[in-house]
Amino acid sequence: MLLWLTICIFLSLLCPNPAWASDEETTALRLARGEWAYEVRGADDYDVNPEGRFPRGERGYAYLVVEGFELGREDSYYFLRINVDVALETQGGFRLFSQRDVLELEEWYLEPPPDTWFYIYVDIPWWAPKGDYVAVITVRDMLAGTELEEKQEVTVY
Repeated sequence: MLLWLTICIFLSLLCPNPAWASDEETTALRLARGEWAYEVRGADDYDVNPEGRFPRGERGYAYLVVEGFELGREDSYYFLRINVDVALETQGGFRLFSQRDVLELEEWYLEPPPDTWFYIYVDIPWWAPKGDYVAVITVRDMLAGTELEEKQEVTVY
């Protein structure tokens, strides 16, 4: 009996259970969905602006769904902390505008969520020059210390 127990222990060390590694794996912050919108009312409830064209003097929205963030745990609750920065650049890469921490998101859950959604908006000044620009949205996972930078074209008319 002792011989069989020793053989089983030895074999289990040679073939470790893959579930052990999944607890320690790091996740990669990624954008599951990112769309321009005319208006956002709630989760999956928004008016898509597929061309990313916004008139001067109006509000421009971006609807985002993020996956792969780190979760913290306190008592029986899970939480996430995400901050979002926004910048606007010319097509040549010259930065015209930037704002750090446009959104500081902290959410609490009873079960670990697979993703989280949020939206940001920018009021486009009436004096903004017409043209094509690049919006730079940076999503920072404050728990993991990672960030994701997404660049999308936007037109002001």
